[in-house]
Formats: sequence, C-alpha cells, structure tokens
Amino acid sequence: MKKECSTCGPITADIGLLVLRVVAGVCLAVNHGWVKFHDPEKKSQFFSMVNGFGLPASNAMAWAAIGAELVGGALLALGLFTRLAAFMILCTMGVAIAKFHWPMHQGFASFEFPLVYAAIALCLLFAGGGRISLGAMLFCRRKDNKDDPEAPEEVRESMRPL
Repeated sequence: MKKECSTCGPITADIGLLVLRVVAGVCLAVNHGWVKFHDPEKKSQFFSMVNGFGLPASNAMAWAAIGAELVGGALLALGLFTRLAAFMILCTMGVAIAKFHWPMHQGFASFEFPLVYAAIALCLLFAGGGRISLGAMLFCRRKDNKDDPEAPEEVRESMRPL
C-alpha cells in the first residue's frame, strides 16, 4: 500500500533535493565506491588501511564501506530508499573521519570532503528524497488536497469533481 505524501511544499525544495541527491550520489558511487570495488590495487590499499584501524571484522567493515559508497551512492542518485542509503553513508563518513581523517592532524582540510558528504547524508536522512525521486514515484500516492484548508483555492477547485 502506498503511503500518502504531501505535495503542498514548494517544488523548488524538491528540485534542490534532486540536485543534491544526484550530484552527491553519483560522485560517491563513481569516484569512491566503484574505484574501490573495481580497481584491485585501490581495493588492496583500502582493505589494508581499514585493517590498520583495529576494528573488529575489518574485511566486513571494508566491504560495508564500499557497499555504502557504491550502492548507497547509486540509491541516493535514484532517490530510492534514500533515508537508508543516507544512513549508511553517514555511518561510513563518520568512521572515515574518526579513524582516518581526524587522526592525520592536518587541520580541517583533511576531513573536509567526508564532512561534506556526512552533512549531505544527514540532510537527506531528515528530508528524504523529495517528490522528484524514484521512491516517491513507487511508494507514494499523491495527497488529495481538495479538503485541505491550507491549500490554495485553485488547487481545491481543480480537485473537485465536475
């Protein structure tokens, strides 16, 4: 059953979410996830680095990070399961900052990019994918605004039967 989704907000907010999702998702999937998944040398370097963090099940953690960047990035770009993808990316960026970028002690510049990705993920975790997303098309039915007293008069009139 499709949930009811509000269409009362400005479309410009949904366009902003679309741009944010697509740019961040494609960048994460292509420039980070795909490179680590596809290039054996980069994969080996990444797994060695994660192993050095002292985390339990470091290989599983490395695969989870690659999955979050590759699959999570693709899901963000599509706007499908946006909040789940954003949560996975937020967790990955949090670990990346705490275990790799912060300990480098090279100032703000050393963790600027993962912090930006984490902030984007946090925004999408709260906001969702918006109306212009695959998730909205598949899982939402349009809210009927004809009885909404806050909807503009022309919307209520257009929703009344002839």
